[in-house]
Amino acid sequence: MMNRSNPTCVGTCLGAALMFAAGCEPKHQPTKTENGEALANVACSRCHSCPSPSFLPREEWPYLLAWMGSYLGHPADIELHPVLVDTRLVPPAPLVTREQFEAIRTYFLDQASVQYKEPELKPKPNPSPLFEPVPLAIPALVITMACIDSFDQTLLIGTSRPAELMVLERGRTSSIEVHSEPVGFERFGPIRRVALMGHFGRDFGLGRIVDFSLSEQKQQTVVDKHPRITAHRTADVDGDGIDDLFVCAFGDYPIGRVGLWWGGQETLQENVLFEEPGATWGDVADFDGDGDFDVMIAVANARPRLLAFVNEGERRFLPRVIIDRPVGWGYNRCLLVDWDKDGKPDLVESAGNNLELRGRPIKAHYGVRILRNEGNWKFAEVLFERLDGAMDVVSGDFDGNGRVDLAATAFYPDWRSPTPTTALILTQRTDGAVERSSIDDRYWNRWMRIGAGDADGDGDIDLLLGAAQVPMAIPSEHVARYEELLRDKASVLLLRNRTVR
Repeated sequence: MMNRSNPTCVGTCLGAALMFAAGCEPKHQPTKTENGEALANVACSRCHSCPSPSFLPREEWPYLLAWMGSYLGHPADIELHPVLVDTRLVPPAPLVTREQFEAIRTYFLDQASVQYKEPELKPKPNPSPLFEPVPLAIPALVITMACIDSFDQTLLIGTSRPAELMVLERGRTSSIEVHSEPVGFERFGPIRRVALMGHFGRDFGLGRIVDFSLSEQKQQTVVDKHPRITAHRTADVDGDGIDDLFVCAFGDYPIGRVGLWWGGQETLQENVLFEEPGATWGDVADFDGDGDFDVMIAVANARPRLLAFVNEGERRFLPRVIIDRPVGWGYNRCLLVDWDKDGKPDLVESAGNNLELRGRPIKAHYGVRILRNEGNWKFAEVLFERLDGAMDVVSGDFDGNGRVDLAATAFYPDWRSPTPTTALILTQRTDGAVERSSIDDRYWNRWMRIGAGDADGDGDIDLLLGAAQVPMAIPSEHVARYEELLRDKASVLLLRNRTVR
C-alpha cells in the first residue's frame, strides 16, 4: 500500500531528477529510458524502494503502472479492480507531467522485456506416502482458519461468507456465530483463544481477540476494535509471572499496529511497538539467548522486512531490522522452528502474495525459506524451496525421525502446470537433506490455510488444509480449467498421518 507524501517536496525532487538526468552539459542526449529510470527512482521512492523491471514480465507492468500512476495524479487508462486504488492517496494535482509519466512507463516496459526471466516450471512433487487424505464436508467456500487442537483432538475451522467458528470434536460438529472471520487460534489453559480478523477485505477497526470456554458455553472478548488481526500469542513477556498477549495487525492504510497487552490488571494495557500497515505475521521467542522474550514480525507493505523488537527489560524494546526485502516481495505467513536442533529459534519465511497482480506473474523468489539463527541477531538462509504463490506454512516431525518438517500452501500457483501445486510437504532427513512431496491430484483445491497437530490421538502429527474457492486472481485463460479442477471438491481436507510410532 502506498503512503502519502508531501507533493511540493516530491515535485522539487522530481525537478532535480530531471536536471540530473539531462545534465547542464551532457556528454550524450539521455534516452527516454534513461530519463524514465531517473524519474522512477524519485517518484517510486516517495513511498517505497524503486522496483527492478526484472521483477515482473512485460505484460504485467501496464496494470501495475496504471495502479501506481493513480498515486502520481494520472488516472488509470485500463480497468482496475474497483477497490484497488485508495482515493485518499490520490493527489489533487499530478505530481509528474504526462510526458514524465510516459518516460517512467517506457523505462519499465522496455527494461522488463530484456530483464525478466521466467523461472523454469518446477517438477510436480509425488503424493506423500505419509498421509491419508480425508475430505471433510464443510459447507463453506472460503476457509480462513484450519487448526488442530492436539489437547483434545479437536478441529477448529474458521469460515467466511458467513463468518463462523466451526468446532469438530469426536464426531460432533458445532458452529459458533462470530462477527468476523476467525484467523488464529491457541490453547490457553482451558480456554481456546481465537483471533477474529475484523473484515477479510478491508480494515474497519473491527479486529477482536475472544476467549471461548466451550465446556461452559461462554465467551469473553479480550481485545476489541483493533485493526485487522493476523497473529497473536500468549506468553509472559515481561517476566512478572503473569501472561501477556502479543497482537499483530495488518490493518490497512494508514493504520496498522503491533503491540503487547500487559496482563495483571482487570483490563489489559497495550504497549504499542509498531504503527504501520502491513504486518502479516508475528511471534515471540528468546532470539538472543538472554532469557527473555523478544518479538519478531514480518512487514509486507511499502518496505517489506523482518523486524525484531529486542527485549531490553522493564517493558522496553529496541527495534532491529533483521532483513530488508525489495518492494513487492509478497510476505505471507512466517514461522518459528528449531531447524538444526541447536536450541535457537530459526525463521521460516514464506513469500507469494500476488493479489494485486491477477495471479499471473511467476517470480523466482517465491517460496519457503529457512533463515538459521546464527546468534547475535544474524540469520543466514540455509534452505530455499521455490513454491509459486506460497501462502501459509506449518511445522512438525511428520515422519518421526526427530527432525523438523514443513508443510505449506500455495494460493497463487504456477498455472503452466496442468494441475498446479497448491500444497507442498518438505520432510527433513536425518542428514539434513529435504524431500518434496504433495497430495494426490484427486484432492486438489486452492489451498490457503493449513494447520498441524494430533487430530486422532495416536501421537503423530496430522495436517488440516483449508481452501478458498474463489475465482479472484485466476488468469482468464485458466478459469475454465480452474472450475473443472474444483468440481465436487471439499474445501477442508484432513491429512491423517500413517506413521507407525
